[in-house]
Amino acid sequence: MPIKKRKAFKPTEKFIISQFSTHTIPGFGWAKRILRGVPALREKEVRRFFFGQLISNIGSWMQIVALGWLVFQITSSAFWVGVVAACSSLPAVFFSLFGGWIVDHFPKKKVLIIAHTSSMVLAFILGLLTITDNINVTAIIIISLLGGVINSIYTPAHFSYISEIIHKDKLSSAMSINASVSSLGRIFGPVFAGFYIKVGGIGGAFIINGLSFLAVIVALLLIKKPSISIDKHLNPLQSIKEGLIYSLSNPMIRSIILYVGAASIFAWSYTTIIPVIAKDIFHTDATGMSNLYSAVGIGSIVATFLTAYFSSRVSKLAIFLAGNTIFSVSIFLFTFTQSLNLGLIYMFLSGLGLVTVNIVLGTIVQQMADPHYRGRVASIYFLVFGGVIFLGNLEIGYLAEHFGSPFALRINTIIMLVVGIYILVVKNKLRESQKVYNSKLEH
Repeated sequence: MPIKKRKAFKPTEKFIISQFSTHTIPGFGWAKRILRGVPALREKEVRRFFFGQLISNIGSWMQIVALGWLVFQITSSAFWVGVVAACSSLPAVFFSLFGGWIVDHFPKKKVLIIAHTSSMVLAFILGLLTITDNINVTAIIIISLLGGVINSIYTPAHFSYISEIIHKDKLSSAMSINASVSSLGRIFGPVFAGFYIKVGGIGGAFIINGLSFLAVIVALLLIKKPSISIDKHLNPLQSIKEGLIYSLSNPMIRSIILYVGAASIFAWSYTTIIPVIAKDIFHTDATGMSNLYSAVGIGSIVATFLTAYFSSRVSKLAIFLAGNTIFSVSIFLFTFTQSLNLGLIYMFLSGLGLVTVNIVLGTIVQQMADPHYRGRVASIYFLVFGGVIFLGNLEIGYLAEHFGSPFALRINTIIMLVVGIYILVVKNKLRESQKVYNSKLEH
């Protein structure tokens, strides 16, 4: 007797058959709907992890905002604001690839706990030096460099650990949650920083950031899932070499990495001089500065929802080009306004556009990369994304110091707009190159 084929699940049905029981959240219909639509959040340990991550991200953004404000208060120099920001990202150039090897060599959970604990200690030191009025630019640079080294190890560990604690069928959902958590931190962190700087001072903001790490450390300690077996015989140099060869020989991955490098220099650096713009252009205080950062964060979280909606309806290239154009045009127009309210709108659009681009490119890389090389490709991607940005911080700091912040932003956004136009022109050639590369692999 032939087996009767079951009808495919409807979109609204596909998560009904699972181990999740909606009665675990009685009386909260909205929560049930969220968990039903975001399958990664159905697991208690994953919810704990991302909640702890959210608290930590809010604290980290409090420190980012407070640190930029502190440096500008001490030096009255946009250049030094850029230098300090560059020191936070410079270590990624030297340590990211080896950070990826460390992540594969030791238990990721332990690596994350050590990284968060180290960052917490640095935040407390920075806070105590500021509160006791013993802070100076040299101390800030040293702490920023040490923080950059920690982040070079933390970043690949964080993204690798997400795939370790979540089933691969829910990985896409988990990555969307991760992007939303980052965006929420970007929204609330600056708001809390602006409020606390006025009420409790800059040093207290650093102390709060240190305390925020406890949330994610506790969440990690509560996770009971066993660690994946670890290869203790990895050759770091050979592993790194193989990853580089693979990434640079794949036309699409190579092109994405080159774009990410350009964006790290000429796009993401715009957030570095927001403290300068807030004070010199809009003549506002820490609250106004935090509002500008928060507008970027709101745009970022809207981008996560819009990208998820349009990714199945529009080509990724179209979404990428739209995001790049929105970012470039909004920042260009931002440089001509002296209205803080209008500036907030442009900041919202800039966050929406740039994060849209980042989500799309990150998704393409993960989808295209061979599973055997996926971790190393990710480490190279984050090396370029986080490591090269120090050049952008130095560049925009120098231009803002000598020619003014509006001029610096205009030059950078024009470059990004030209890069987007170039990709539009060569898209067909790039697709043909990828087809040739894929056909060689098949044979």
